[in-house]
Amino acid sequence: MESSFDYPPTVDLLDYLVPGVLGQKGNLLKAVRLWAILRSLYSEKPMLLSTDAEGSFSNAQWRDAFLQPDNQQKTLKQWLFQHQPAIDETHWRQAFVNRYGIERDRLSVLLGDSPADEEPIPFQVDHRTLRNDFATLEKLGWLKASGTGSQRRYYKVSVLPTLPWIAAIAAESADEPALIHFIPNDLANVVEHFPQPINGIQRFILDTEYIISQAVSRQVEQLLQTLKEGWQQTPVPPVRLVYRSIRYYEAEFSILTYPVCIYYFQRAPYLFAFGQTPQHLDDGKPEHLSWYDYRLDRILSLQLLSWNDPSLPAEWQFKTSQGKSWAQSLAQSVASAPGLPKRFAEKTPEFVQQEVALAMGVEIHRPIAPLLLRFERYFYGNYIANTERAKLFTEMGFAQAEKRFRADPEISRQGLSLTKLFGDRPRHKSSVFCSAQHRLGDNNVVMRLRAWGPNVEVLLPLSLRQRMTDDMQETWRLYESDLNE
Repeated sequence: MESSFDYPPTVDLLDYLVPGVLGQKGNLLKAVRLWAILRSLYSEKPMLLSTDAEGSFSNAQWRDAFLQPDNQQKTLKQWLFQHQPAIDETHWRQAFVNRYGIERDRLSVLLGDSPADEEPIPFQVDHRTLRNDFATLEKLGWLKASGTGSQRRYYKVSVLPTLPWIAAIAAESADEPALIHFIPNDLANVVEHFPQPINGIQRFILDTEYIISQAVSRQVEQLLQTLKEGWQQTPVPPVRLVYRSIRYYEAEFSILTYPVCIYYFQRAPYLFAFGQTPQHLDDGKPEHLSWYDYRLDRILSLQLLSWNDPSLPAEWQFKTSQGKSWAQSLAQSVASAPGLPKRFAEKTPEFVQQEVALAMGVEIHRPIAPLLLRFERYFYGNYIANTERAKLFTEMGFAQAEKRFRADPEISRQGLSLTKLFGDRPRHKSSVFCSAQHRLGDNNVVMRLRAWGPNVEVLLPLSLRQRMTDDMQETWRLYESDLNE
């Protein structure tokens, strides 16, 4: 636990202090002011500040103590780079450009590099701006406050908020398995061999697609911190979250649910939770509970509740209909999760992993249904067989595939067969037929099949085959139009 604030103004720290992109006008100046205020209050040699008997101080008292001419006239670059031995200006500028993807010329404008430009000065601001800065620090947990308007008083906190990288360093120093612990397959072996540069060169590079915008990084970070606080409690509390759903055309839902784990899948991290869902709320069935995966950047707010919160649905107060109290009900919780109602205690990260492993797709609230696929043999041998993917598929011969195909009720009603489907192009001779399970309606399944392109053909279910057909025809119409122009 840190008791002082002596950090240099790194890009990471400034980004943490101000929500939004530092490249936007005013944000960088505000971040530097917040950093300077924290240094004045919490460094190992804090500024001498007149306070009352309770240790509180006003915004005006802080201004009088801090805004001496030297500080008030100091330019942005002087705050960032002067007397900062831990900051290499070249590296700082490169880190800024890399983080926000802006041009160096744009950064030069922000810093006032050109002799023709006036160098920006962070503390040449009015009293209202400084009050807003203090309000920001209050929201971040670095200050407490009481009173309103001119009577507003601030108090230093006794326990400083934990910075994200401090927690990471603590985990590393405790020799925790860190990242390796979370990688579900043998990729962990590769990471384990090359966690650090060798002779100063990083020989292992892990590049995963991550679509969460930097613009909402602060929002996501606060969400993660709240979830972490909840998961550190016993029992883990339910939450109320507000979710903006893409599936329901940006509609917002206020949802009560029990958070279980965060699962990164292909493009973004998702919160897996068991409780109310957008679908059931949209259907007017708030009492229906199920799993749902919430993309983190689509969660607008998240609040921890208690299990006896009166806003929880009556159905959650299990056994109360039999005259038992909430405390008595909790006593029936399972041993692996003491103090947690049984119906929620059984919802664990291990359960999520087991469900995901059962079928193609990741949306475990969806039902599982069989698939019948045909792979191009060369592709199957090189990209499916003898890989982790092969666990999802069961190979079969053409005769067995034909039998499975004809057993489908709709196929049987139409009198179809694979032989008729292939016609005079009997592609089964160069194919591998496989059965598998998939999550019905899970778009992740469709995206995977699209990625395999002509190397795979969906034979069953017919609904998925039709979906693939429609998508490809729609795509083809786009390109066909271009060719005819």
